[in-house]
Amino acid sequence: METWHDLAMIIGGGITFVILGMALLVLWKIFRNDIDLEGLIQEDGKASLSRFQFLVFTFVVAGVFLLLSIESGTFVDLPNNVLILLGLSGGSYVVSKGISTSAKKAPPPEDGQ
Repeated sequence: METWHDLAMIIGGGITFVILGMALLVLWKIFRNDIDLEGLIQEDGKASLSRFQFLVFTFVVAGVFLLLSIESGTFVDLPNNVLILLGLSGGSYVVSKGISTSAKKAPPPEDGQ
């Protein structure tokens, strides 16, 4: 029984090391301006509330999940309500993007002739 626990800790530590390595690589590329964050929460040069809300809510849920998992030593279950809220957050971004895209493609209104 003890060996399974040790094996799980080694595998978990390896996965954590890989994820942290990727996170550090992304941060390094952002620092060197290899990854452009110019339009992260902008759309057509204007701030996008739906993008910002999706970004913040995702980071909050991921941070809380990570913190609870570290404290308990195992992955915790996400309640269905949180998954529904994540879906609504993503859905609001998709709907916003669809509305802005259709507004660009709409023909100009006729002047009554």
